[in-house]
Amino acid sequence: AFAVVDVSPDHTQGLFGSGKVTFTGTITNSPCDIQADDEDMTVKFGQVSYRKLKSEGVADTDNIQPVTIHLLNCSFDPNSPETSGSAGKMSLVSVSFSGGTASGDKAYANPAGPNMASGVGVQLLDSKMAVLKPSVLESSGTTPQQLKNGNNEINLFAQLLNLGGEDSVTPGTINIPLNYTLTYK
Repeated sequence: AFAVVDVSPDHTQGLFGSGKVTFTGTITNSPCDIQADDEDMTVKFGQVSYRKLKSEGVADTDNIQPVTIHLLNCSFDPNSPETSGSAGKMSLVSVSFSGGTASGDKAYANPAGPNMASGVGVQLLDSKMAVLKPSVLESSGTTPQQLKNGNNEINLFAQLLNLGGEDSVTPGTINIPLNYTLTYK
């Protein structure tokens, strides 16, 4: 009797590729979770002709973009006398913004630089389409919104605005980073 021994390499074992998985997040003292996609949002205006923003103070009202912050799994501590009638303690939320350069308290200006559009900024609007002034957004934030248990949305809007005079908007890239902070009361 003969025995056959297979000495060929075993191709079912060994390294076939590798990588790294990093898990990130933050444990907070807030009553709601922020949807993961909303931590680093990008609002896309697409390609807009500078001619739509020809005159000072003109906004591109045809291209208003939603800015929605999704609050998930909201759960509130029981009411106390000062919060009676609400969903509970810390069930009011407002949003403040920082990091941008305000222009005449009308909008956040697009930063200067190579290939950047000039004379244009982003103007934020509340859920009723009223203009939100940067000075207010940076100090006290939006009007507090009553939340309910479960999932909620903070709905804001953004539009492009001519910040200079007649024909001051020049073609180029728009990239206006803003940081938002939620304040619960």
